[in-house]
Amino acid sequence: MNYLAHLALSYPATGLVVGNFIGDHIRNKNLDTFTKEVQLGVEMHRSIDTFTDTHPASIAIRETLFNEYRHISRILVDIYYDHFLALHFETFHRQSLALFNSEITVLLQQHSDVMPVSAQGYLRGMKAQNWLLEYSSIAGIDIILTKMANRSGLHPLKTAAKTLEEHYPFFQAQFLKYYPELLGHCESFKKEALH
Repeated sequence: MNYLAHLALSYPATGLVVGNFIGDHIRNKNLDTFTKEVQLGVEMHRSIDTFTDTHPASIAIRETLFNEYRHISRILVDIYYDHFLALHFETFHRQSLALFNSEITVLLQQHSDVMPVSAQGYLRGMKAQNWLLEYSSIAGIDIILTKMANRSGLHPLKTAAKTLEEHYPFFQAQFLKYYPELLGHCESFKKEALH
């Protein structure tokens, strides 16, 4: 779900970017149909997911959300993290979110022919609805969560932007503990995988 983080952490290595983008759309039995670099991107995507799910900051946010949202708390952690990443993007990635959005969209479109059909659909939606830029405002998060709720039938998502507002300082503090550590985790992954 957290497309912005997956893309930013793998950029500018094309194979890693593509693999991270399609990570949720690929089964292990189909992995060997992709280049080694894209396979590493899928592996990196899964590594990021595991790191995120087990990080104390993520666990603290899920505990806050659990009574109201139950199993969809994990989805919300990802979306909330992308919101805070969008807000702090230049701090962590040394370019504007707008410039990154333009560059990453071009890169993904250039390689869309190797993507599963479901990922191609997500790419079209991401571009048409400007998802990565929408992440930076609560109003944008509300639009994204409402669309997700309507598409998936997970109707509690419709109130989740309000929940973000209610716990904003706490959730932001957790993100600021988590993300620098995730950056370090991904640097180690790339160093090991690409050398």
